[in-house]
Amino acid sequence: MFLPTPAPDQGRLTFLLWLCSGVFSVCGLCLFFSPLNLQAMLWLNHLTPGWDGFWSFITQFGEGGAALLWLLVITRFSPGGNAVSLKVFLLGSLLSPLLKSWVASPRPLGVIPAGLLNSIGQPPSGANSMPSGHSMTAFAAVAVIFLSYHFKARHRPVAVLLALWAALVALSRVMVGAHWPADVLAGAGAGLALAWLAWRWESLQAWQPQLQTRNAQWCLLLTEAILTVYLLSASTVTSAERLAFDLIATVGIAGTVSRWLFIRRHAWA
Repeated sequence: MFLPTPAPDQGRLTFLLWLCSGVFSVCGLCLFFSPLNLQAMLWLNHLTPGWDGFWSFITQFGEGGAALLWLLVITRFSPGGNAVSLKVFLLGSLLSPLLKSWVASPRPLGVIPAGLLNSIGQPPSGANSMPSGHSMTAFAAVAVIFLSYHFKARHRPVAVLLALWAALVALSRVMVGAHWPADVLAGAGAGLALAWLAWRWESLQAWQPQLQTRNAQWCLLLTEAILTVYLLSASTVTSAERLAFDLIATVGIAGTVSRWLFIRRHAWA
C-alpha cells in the first residue's frame, strides 16, 4: 500500500512551503494595489533584450497539460506522487479560473499600449490576469516533487535548480507580456499552498492504492498518451514554443512506454 509517509524534516518543509506561500501572496496583493506594479512590469519586460526565444521556450513548461504530463512522469516512482499530482491539478483547475473571474483584473496588453510592451508570441489581453496560472502551476509542480521525494541536504543543488526553474517559468509570464508581476507572485503563493493541500488530501484520503491497480495504470497511460498527442498537434506561434512542446512530448512518450512495459511485466493480484 503506497501512502505519503512523513520524513523527519517534513515539518520543516511544510513550514517553509506555507511561509513562502504567505510571503509571495502578501507581496503579490500589496503590489497589485500599488503603482509599482506597472513600473516593475515595464522594467522587467525590457530587462533582457534578445532573449525572446528563451522566454518563449521556458514559459510553455507552465502550461497546464504540459505540466501535468511531465509531472506524472517524474513522480511516478515516488510513494503517492501520481495521486498528489492528479489532486493538485484538480485543485488548480478549480481555483485558478475561480480567482481569475473573481478578481477580473485586466492583463498588461489591455492596459499598456502595444508599442510600450515587448510581447512574445500571442499573449492574451483579456480581463483574467490575477493570478498567473502558469506561475501557480510551476510552483505547485516543484512543491509536489519536493514533497514526493523528501529532498535531503545532499539533494540541495537539485532543489535549488528546481526552485530556480519555477521562478524562471513564473518570470517568463512577465517577459512575454502575459501577466503583471503581482499576478506572478500571487500565483506562486497559491501554487505552493495547493501542493501542500493536495499532499494533505492524499494523506487523509489516499488515491494511490487505487492507482496501483491494472485498470488505473491503463487510464494513466491513456492520459499520458492523450497529453502527448495534444502537445505534438498543438498550434504554436514561435519556433521556441514548438521546441518546448516537442521536448515535453518526448518525455511523455518515454513515460508512456515505461508505464506500458510496467503493466505488461507486473504480476497483478
